[in-house]
Amino acid sequence: MSTSTEDELATPGGEQPPGETGARTHRWPRRRVLRWTLLGLVPAAVGGGWAARQWLGERERRVEDEEMGPVDGYEAEAGLAKGGPPEGRMGDEAFARLLTQQATIPCFAGSPRASLRLAKALELAPSYAPARVLNACWDMQTDRPDLVPKVLSHPSVRDTPEARLLLELTERRPRAPSWSQAFFDSWRALGQPDFSKSTLLPEPLEWSHVISDGFTRSPSDQTWRFPLMVLYPELAEKEQQWLLEQVRASQSVPLLMALREQLHSLEEQAPLRSFLLSAVEERLGQLAGPSPRTLQLALVSFLAGSPPEAPFERRDLEALEKISALREWKQPSSEQFFLEMRGLIDMMYVPGHHAWAMASMAQATSHGTRLLQRTRASKAHLSENELRWLGRLLYEVGARLREQPSRLELDMGLRLQMSGSELMQHVPTREECISAWGQLGNWEDAVKKAAYDRWPLAPLREESCVHRARNELAWMQSFSGKGELP
Repeated sequence: MSTSTEDELATPGGEQPPGETGARTHRWPRRRVLRWTLLGLVPAAVGGGWAARQWLGERERRVEDEEMGPVDGYEAEAGLAKGGPPEGRMGDEAFARLLTQQATIPCFAGSPRASLRLAKALELAPSYAPARVLNACWDMQTDRPDLVPKVLSHPSVRDTPEARLLLELTERRPRAPSWSQAFFDSWRALGQPDFSKSTLLPEPLEWSHVISDGFTRSPSDQTWRFPLMVLYPELAEKEQQWLLEQVRASQSVPLLMALREQLHSLEEQAPLRSFLLSAVEERLGQLAGPSPRTLQLALVSFLAGSPPEAPFERRDLEALEKISALREWKQPSSEQFFLEMRGLIDMMYVPGHHAWAMASMAQATSHGTRLLQRTRASKAHLSENELRWLGRLLYEVGARLREQPSRLELDMGLRLQMSGSELMQHVPTREECISAWGQLGNWEDAVKKAAYDRWPLAPLREESCVHRARNELAWMQSFSGKGELP
């Protein structure tokens, strides 16, 4: 799971961050959130909320993060209480840019932490357009649509495509059955403007972002802990024994598959990977039994213990022949697992976002990556007939993946079939893969054109995760003009 600590983020009163001097730009850097201290996660009723690492460090503790809370801490740090920043310190617009950046993830999450920062940013720099767009998004999702026209009436943003879409969305949302439908209809009504290069929207909130902004309520039990550690396992390094016990007792194939994906993404010598990976694969083998029902499960034991640079031998091809005969890629479906995980972590902000991250990992597309790595290592070791045999097997495995309604599985299925076609030297299937890959690229471009993942509207984000879990490909196709939203 990709995260990054933004503790290096400039704090109020600090030196102006590199890159913010000279020419000004509205393009925001991608914000990655956060380092959690899972060992300190306790229900609010017990210990006053999460002991999560603060974004702004010790300085933020002086500031009450409420709608009408004081801003003295910010003003003191920025030198604003004295009429302006001291020499060498941040100017108003640089500070407004910083506050807007710090409000972005809370706005994506629907967290009240966004409110004070946005208010202060507009107070400092009323003409800073990204703050106005973000503020309009915040007003919309907090049921204050009447404030949106005023926020977007400023000359710095008034005539922009972003403002026009938000105003259209404000009008359509009360009449639409969902946020997704209102957004989709607004975008189409405006002629499908291209927001892919927008300088007013933040960078996309990718599915692999882990958002730590507290719980919306106290958890009723501890069932959330294991899924949360799967979501970000590095934080469990001091509870390895507890996590091992959960692995050995787990009955959930997709949860263990997601954890396996996470462990494989760590450095090979990472302590947590060294401690847990074999236990996870052993437990998956136990759940699979002597006759695995799905290809995904069968590949766990087939690939376990062999490095990616190990060439296939004839006995491997014989084993893969039997495995590739399995007609089902995985069980349960991504949608079933998504709904289960969302129910377990529904006390988090944007639980659907995090549940979709786990469902995506549980697709276990790293199986395909490992097969391709070993195929490349095998080209100098297998005979021509054996390479054709391997090509056919890769094509069969790819076919199972292509039956799944998700972007990651389709992409990996096409990669496997492309490699298989080349080994078989079969031009028609190779051309079909190229055509399908181009089609997938068109769908991806259409979603990027709408900048769906760049609009910081938590309800919109949550609804899209439901659509994606059910049928991500149909959801993507609707943006390219093929059908309606699923």
